[in-house]
Amino acid sequence: MANSANSVAVGTKRVSRSAAVKKITIEIGRPIITIFIALLIGGVIILLMGEDPIFAYGMLFKGAFKGLGNIIATLQNTTPLLYTGLAVSLAFRSNVVNIGVEGQMLFGALAAGIVGYYVHLPWFLHLPLAIIAAGLAGALWAYIPAIMKAKLNVNEMVVCLMLNPIAQLITSYISSYPLKAPGPTNKTYDIMLTARLPQFSKSSQFNAGFFIALALLLIFWYVNNHTKKGYEWELIGQNPSFARYGGINVEKSIVEVFLVSGMIGGLAGAEQALGVYGAFYNGFSPGYGFDGIAVAMLAKFNPLAVSLSALLLGALNSGSIVMQMMTSVTRDLVKVLQAIIVLLLAADFTLEMFRKKRKADETLKKRPKTESEKL
Repeated sequence: MANSANSVAVGTKRVSRSAAVKKITIEIGRPIITIFIALLIGGVIILLMGEDPIFAYGMLFKGAFKGLGNIIATLQNTTPLLYTGLAVSLAFRSNVVNIGVEGQMLFGALAAGIVGYYVHLPWFLHLPLAIIAAGLAGALWAYIPAIMKAKLNVNEMVVCLMLNPIAQLITSYISSYPLKAPGPTNKTYDIMLTARLPQFSKSSQFNAGFFIALALLLIFWYVNNHTKKGYEWELIGQNPSFARYGGINVEKSIVEVFLVSGMIGGLAGAEQALGVYGAFYNGFSPGYGFDGIAVAMLAKFNPLAVSLSALLLGALNSGSIVMQMMTSVTRDLVKVLQAIIVLLLAADFTLEMFRKKRKADETLKKRPKTESEKL
């Protein structure tokens, strides 16, 4: 009997181990296949333009990773995507569609710019205060869709889509009129040196915000996988009804997730204002908040994987400059590749959702009927 029990236990371990290996293989394999397909389609586009895809992609890779200067430029392009990718991942993991990170980042950058200029403190107080102000500004802007979803059940995606251009207009007005610095550029006054994030290279704007982003990735990986709060946030994403039945305040958790996601979006703005530009510049973002959606989807909403997917997109953006210089292929190819990746991942998520729904329906059909259902 003991030998039989041991064999069953060993068999169970083997099954669970093989299932875990299969799950990891699928999670890693799908993004790789997605990237390969996107590059393949991009190669066809390059061919139609009369260029050699291998040469063009070679220039893209060299422009991103050949030489210390190019590597630093790649890391600089990666940094804002680490923040926005994490912000989107944290929300989407809880089935909260926060696509308003762009607006939250704008308000975070503006708050950092205001505190960075108008407040006068020693650097060890000034810099943290400016960063905190940026996080609070992002969280407050995220509170609007959060409370509307939690209390009124309003679709947060629609609200976020409306709030992004509003944030653009408000921050544009403030930096162009009331708080505009003298000169032709629409920007706020330069941030005091006591509130600047240290830069590591005179030839680039790569700064300490990169390491703050890496720390945030590790923190929220730990929160997601080793804390009660992380489990609650994941549970409301998987099954809100079950979470509510288990005693979790779903509405409160939705607001919490939105606020934390918005805070990280605000920190993305702080990195740009305090570390890159030294002020709030109107229109400084080329769409980092929206790029964060691609980063998050490619990472399967895993904080640690966000680092790799952000590096990939950062490398594409950085290397595209050299590719454009050495070939007739413009930098717009990178946007095309990103769009293809998002479309493929969205299709994969949709199919997965239908598969889960069909499986749930089949399980429900096989369930023995109750007496009331028979009647």
